[in-house]
Formats: sequence, structure tokens, C-alpha cells
Amino acid sequence: MSRSILVPHDGSAHAQTAFQYALETFPDARIVLFHAIDPFELKPNAEDQLPPLSEAWLDEQRSEATELFDDARAGTDEGTTAVETDTAFGSPAQTIVAYAADGDFDGIVMGNRGRSSVPQLRLGSTAELVVRRADVPVTVVR
Repeated sequence: MSRSILVPHDGSAHAQTAFQYALETFPDARIVLFHAIDPFELKPNAEDQLPPLSEAWLDEQRSEATELFDDARAGTDEGTTAVETDTAFGSPAQTIVAYAADGDFDGIVMGNRGRSSVPQLRLGSTAELVVRRADVPVTVVR
């Protein structure tokens, strides 16, 4: 029976390291590279930003996620590992946990301290919440 591993990716170097780890550690698994589209994420100095939660904004976010996936895959040697991609809309930690539960995954592999700006935290806030709430094993990669 093949394993299914969820790898959340936010475009950070830490998330990319986790993706590479998942590919190397689970070469025969089904890997799902996942991005949560966060409706509350603020982008500083984005005067030309589309209005949040509009259809055009969501289309732009999905396009950016496709670019993120392309960049992530370009930086790896996927080999024979089956890599799928998907997005969902919502707060990253909650969306990751819900997606993992609904998708019948065997585990989650994620980066530590993706975009967190609080250096004194041992785990990034998203990673910490996923570790606490997920019903499957979570591997946090540094």
C-alpha cells in the first residue's frame, strides 16, 4: 500500500527544504504539494493589490500558487515520486489540518519558521498549530 504525504508550501526556503526531504524520504509515496491561500495575509506596500476576497483576487492567488509550485518543483529531482498539487482557501494552519484529515494522508512534512517574523519562537506558529491539531504524524523539517 502506497503512502500519501502532504507537504504544505508557502514559497519559503524552509518549505522547499521540507519538500526535498519528503521526496528523498518517501520516494515511493504520493506527495501532495499544497498551498493555503490566506485571505488575511497582508502584503506591505502593495498599492496596486486587487481587493481581497474578490473573484479577480482569488484568480491572482491561484496563479501565484501555480508559480510557487512550478518554482518548488524546478528546484528538485522528483524522480519517480508522484507529485500532485492543490490549493485551498483559509487560514494556513487550519486549512492544512482540515485538508490532511479530508485527504486521508499518512503524514505531513512541513518546514519550520516559514514566514514567521517572531524569531524567539521555537516552532513557527503555523507549524506549531499543525503539530498540535493534526490527526496524522507531522514531521517538521529545519
